[in-house]
Amino acid sequence: MPDYAVRVELRGNPSTEEYQALHALMARKGFIQTIAGVDIQGNQKRFNLPHAVYYGSSSADCGAVRDSVLRSVKSEVQNDVIVFAVQAQNWSIGS
Repeated sequence: MPDYAVRVELRGNPSTEEYQALHALMARKGFIQTIAGVDIQGNQKRFNLPHAVYYGSSSADCGAVRDSVLRSVKSEVQNDVIVFAVQAQNWSIGS
């Protein structure tokens, strides 16, 4: 099953409550705000992703993942939104 990174931008001046609702919605959809990886010392750890970036797996294609997130966010959180989804083949993170 492919992995995806999804970035959701709530436009305007979203409230803390709207972001909390977004995070809960994305978690229900199987997309989380952390990713497991290896740090520069070779240690396994979980990394926090940048704000409003989520990572998860789906059997759907990239466009369907985007559309599903877009519909859900518009109906449950906020109507003025941008969703970017990318299928992840390889990735690297640093902090």
